[in-house]
Amino acid sequence: MSSLLARRAVAGAPLFSASLLILVPALACAQEALPSLEIGAATVVSADRVEEPAARATSAVSVISSKEIEKRGATGLLEVLRGAPGLDFYSSGGVGTTSYVYLRGAAPGQTLVLIDGVRIGDPSATDGAVDFGALVATDIERIEVLRGPQSALYGSDAMGGVIDIITRKGEGKPKGSVLLEGGSFGTIHTRATLSGSEGPLWYAFAVDALHVGGHPRFGYRITRPLTIGDGVTPLPPLPVDDPTNKGGASARLGYRFSEELSVEAAFTGYDNAFRFDNPFAFAPADVFDRENHAHSSFGQGYVRIDADLFDRRLHNRLMLFGNVIDRDIWQANACFDASFTSFDCRSGFRGERRGLEYQGDLKLESLGLLTFGAREETETVHTSQDPAPAGSFTPIDATQTTHSGFAQHKLTLLDRFDLSYGGRIDAVEANHTFGTWRATAAYRLEETGTKLRASAGTGARVASLYQRFSQYGDPRLKPETSLGYDVGFDQTLFGDRLFASVSLFENDFRELIEYGSAPTCTATQPFGCYFNVGKAKTRGVEFSGEAALVPGEWRLKASYTHLAAEDVERNLGLLRRPRDKGMAALVYSGFPGLELEARLNVVGPRPDYDFITSRRVVDATYARLDLFADYKVNELFSVFARIENINDARYEEIYNYGTAGRSAYGGVRLKW
Repeated sequence: MSSLLARRAVAGAPLFSASLLILVPALACAQEALPSLEIGAATVVSADRVEEPAARATSAVSVISSKEIEKRGATGLLEVLRGAPGLDFYSSGGVGTTSYVYLRGAAPGQTLVLIDGVRIGDPSATDGAVDFGALVATDIERIEVLRGPQSALYGSDAMGGVIDIITRKGEGKPKGSVLLEGGSFGTIHTRATLSGSEGPLWYAFAVDALHVGGHPRFGYRITRPLTIGDGVTPLPPLPVDDPTNKGGASARLGYRFSEELSVEAAFTGYDNAFRFDNPFAFAPADVFDRENHAHSSFGQGYVRIDADLFDRRLHNRLMLFGNVIDRDIWQANACFDASFTSFDCRSGFRGERRGLEYQGDLKLESLGLLTFGAREETETVHTSQDPAPAGSFTPIDATQTTHSGFAQHKLTLLDRFDLSYGGRIDAVEANHTFGTWRATAAYRLEETGTKLRASAGTGARVASLYQRFSQYGDPRLKPETSLGYDVGFDQTLFGDRLFASVSLFENDFRELIEYGSAPTCTATQPFGCYFNVGKAKTRGVEFSGEAALVPGEWRLKASYTHLAAEDVERNLGLLRRPRDKGMAALVYSGFPGLELEARLNVVGPRPDYDFITSRRVVDATYARLDLFADYKVNELFSVFARIENINDARYEEIYNYGTAGRSAYGGVRLKW
């Protein structure tokens, strides 16, 4: 964790905060889920592991609709998530490159990411985190962002919260779509979907392909002098491009035998290949060497049986699941033999996950709903190197199995007071057993459109296989833990035309896993090891909103997050967590078939680290304006366009890694 720390960024913060506060009075009309005014009609499953109206959820949850995903998901999911309250993310130089998210200040490995209820964290990654740069928005029905510790329902990794990606379920007459798009940086994008149902059978299929010629990763649009890894030699001329090729496919099938029994199966796959830069090289020729490229592939499948018993009082769900991630990285002069002579090499990483989960939902009439279940999950990792002369490589071949049991009771008192409480036990073979808990409450004043809510709970993250079993690992590492709580309210005004949502939260993290020299390091770990020592605290305020300024014509959407994230032991700000950020969007739909949107994202200063000069730095405040246009010519055909970063802002999500300037894209969409 020490490599992820920096001094608290305060330069420019007062001006930034003041500019955002000007917006707040005008946006006292918000809603927790930005994309739609119909939050009460939206369905969520992540908050309590059962389908329920979002308005009845007792946790802080945002729902991103398929329409928003389609509008912003051409290059993946990062742009879709941009502007969601509580979320920060960074990318190492453009589309397809390694990209991670922070939820309420928690580290990437401390945020659980699911696809259709199955975790997709990479078992072969250092902290088990999900690389969002590799994901593709194929045919997604919605994304739910559940904020706050959720390990009592979901187990390891859900310390900051849960991001649940839910693919489309076919329904009704067959319908399909084809999308063709092109634009700046040689972008070519295609997507096709088909879904529907026929009697008891339903289906949904999708494919997506993207090529981006791209821009250089390191040093692009950076005006200050840069050096290579020795800290002295100037950076050589940048290459013309660094291309990315991404693809994805999904399939979801279901068959209902009766009202009480159904079965479904699904597959999701992604493929991502990109070229990267290596600024840490000590030879100028190696920095932009064409040998530096990476390829990753992901495949996931599950089979699920749903059965109702006892006059549908007990719903049973049994799921058999598995996924695999393969990553290969080719790099110039990145490996060393026993005599420390460097050579070109390929490093391979393979992570696998398989398991079985049962969940029961028992209706207790006036006593509410009891949700309970058990899970067994096995993770494996294998690493390789080619070539691998003697003394140059120590492979990892490791497995860990976790047995879990959970239960939650949810009930409503006096028709307006929603309560839930529950807990979970996770036992990791040959490691630790730990328990987590969670309690929530919400009070609905329907006559005034107000919902008051609060939650408290604990989170945990099991040490990754790399942290336990690599040459730097310790199999005895304890789980990271957290205690968090939030309070807030959701407000509806003027007949659902205005919404407001505010949350105050705090999280305390303990036993964080760090790397360095420690008494636990063995004689075979002269360069350091992983150990439990870190403490951190995050706290802040989240605001999100939406207003129908002129019904049927003008809408205003906004969000704002203030976050204080610090390493308690060192009294330093955590890396890449801005103290202030905000989003505001104005949408016009007054002309038949036309929708226009102007969206402004403002991000305050963030602490970062320059690994070449080994010093803490601050990434400057930036504002980025994007424009979107969509015109529906008829029921079958529509055209769309977008201009990203229309103000041509120069900014960095990671220090010294540039981002694209003004870029234009356009395309056509056929739906039937």
